[in-house]
Amino acid sequence: MAYSSAKPKGVARAEASTSEDPSSRRRLRALIVETDPASARLCQETLERLDFSIERVDGGVAAVVAARGQVPDLIVMDFQLPDASAGETIGWLRANQPLKSVPIVVLGIADASRLSVRDTGGMAAVGKPLTSAAIERAVRSLCR
Repeated sequence: MAYSSAKPKGVARAEASTSEDPSSRRRLRALIVETDPASARLCQETLERLDFSIERVDGGVAAVVAARGQVPDLIVMDFQLPDASAGETIGWLRANQPLKSVPIVVLGIADASRLSVRDTGGMAAVGKPLTSAAIERAVRSLCR
């Protein structure tokens, strides 16, 4: 599946000039899809530091419902979800036109699986153990 090299929706806002009044900008919105409370908390703290507002869900179906309800600027999801694989969930998300270009970071993925995640529409992967620095690098790589 081929994906455009165009910047994801919301990236232009993230790159706005530093002379712009920060209070006039809309905060970028991230959807975290994670069942492990410690990992979800680490993601949330990292993304809040990057000035994202956060919505958290704990499964693939809930992620699709939440993303269709209000399109996020970024999705950060665990590789192993209780109700669907990351590949299935990404496929469902990408099947919705408004969600096709939303950047997705997949967490907790083994090096050997990185290519298959990118092939299904994931745009970046972070291995375990999860660190704030690794999550931030992945997010920044998508929001250049």
